[in-house]
Amino acid sequence: MAGSDVITMDRLPIGTGDIVVHRAGDGNPVGYLHGMIGTPPGAPILTALSAADLAVTAPCLPGFTGSDVTADKRSIHDWLFHLSAVVDATGLAGTPLVASSIGAMVALELAAVRPDAFSQLILLAPLGLWDDTEPITDPYATTLSAQRRLLTKDPTVTAMFFDDPEGMTGDELIEYGVARYETRTSAASMVWPIPDHGLSQRIHRITTPVTLLWGAEDEVAPIGYLDRWRQALPNVVATHTIADAGHLIEWDQPDAVARIVAETVGPSGTGTPT
Repeated sequence: MAGSDVITMDRLPIGTGDIVVHRAGDGNPVGYLHGMIGTPPGAPILTALSAADLAVTAPCLPGFTGSDVTADKRSIHDWLFHLSAVVDATGLAGTPLVASSIGAMVALELAAVRPDAFSQLILLAPLGLWDDTEPITDPYATTLSAQRRLLTKDPTVTAMFFDDPEGMTGDELIEYGVARYETRTSAASMVWPIPDHGLSQRIHRITTPVTLLWGAEDEVAPIGYLDRWRQALPNVVATHTIADAGHLIEWDQPDAVARIVAETVGPSGTGTPT
């Protein structure tokens, strides 16, 4: 049976502000934590996970996709404590989590200090490691159009974030532009000057089973980082290279990601691989 195609959006008070939470689908529960452009309403990964018989809960971190901007996120540790509160408030504690890019970076930090946070991690091109011989590309040290081309192989798939929707009034366009600016600023604050907050010193504490997905044409984090993560993480159960995908794999290939997630989570919904 295909999952429900209805996507709901609620606001949930967490700490000093409200966050946006999307929910979609019926079936095995799974969380989704966004990458650099947040989770706009109607993001294709929500529909794809729902169609794979998964009940997805997708919170948006502060400053992303309409969640309140808060002044208390000064370091990676502030972000991980916030995420810890989010997984408890949304009922995601102890369930599998799909996490992308910077979202995966924060999820790994939380898993290092709270092993019960997730039953399993399905990570899409996580940031958080750094190698001087193959540095991560900074997508914020360039123009908006160049950033768009860096994040996905097909720049058109992120139109709902980068392009102004048709039919909006002047005030609505201003509000939309402000939300986009806040998302980009929040993401930049997490990876500047480099997305290395010392996770390599804590990575041995991450006992959660991890499945790694990497876009074959990632221009932000070179595909060589897939092997670096595989060697560094204590409990990698599978790795996948996704063809025709850039850094934000779930935007280029949402159906392929959803299929792997469904196979990884397993029929019990407890994070047991099939």
